[in-house]
Amino acid sequence: MTNDANREFSTTRGQFWLWLGFLLPPILWAIQLQTIYLTSGSGCKTGDFTANHLVSIFALLFSIAGGAISWRNWLEAGKGWKSENAGATDRSRFLSILGMLNAGLFTILIFAQWLPTLFGVPCDK
Repeated sequence: MTNDANREFSTTRGQFWLWLGFLLPPILWAIQLQTIYLTSGSGCKTGDFTANHLVSIFALLFSIAGGAISWRNWLEAGKGWKSENAGATDRSRFLSILGMLNAGLFTILIFAQWLPTLFGVPCDK
């Protein structure tokens, strides 16, 4: 990792991007879960699930974007995993890798929650 990248992840701006990549997918999952829960009742009455589809697509795209942010952070931090130092470099790599794993997990969860709406099952109780 270069000194420029070390300085970047030591600043508030760099830390913001690290945390955004890590927290964006679970936040989007929670928003999607609540929105689908709240709008499914009215969708069952009217037969219109447009809100569920839009929120799910939005959450999927931005969850993937969170993974891309973490990927970019990892590349900028040096694409390594283990080192003898403890500092901004190792913290940045670790948080970036966790962000990529988070993005994978929550993207799958968001898609799994969208499946009942895609197949028209949210009204079957």
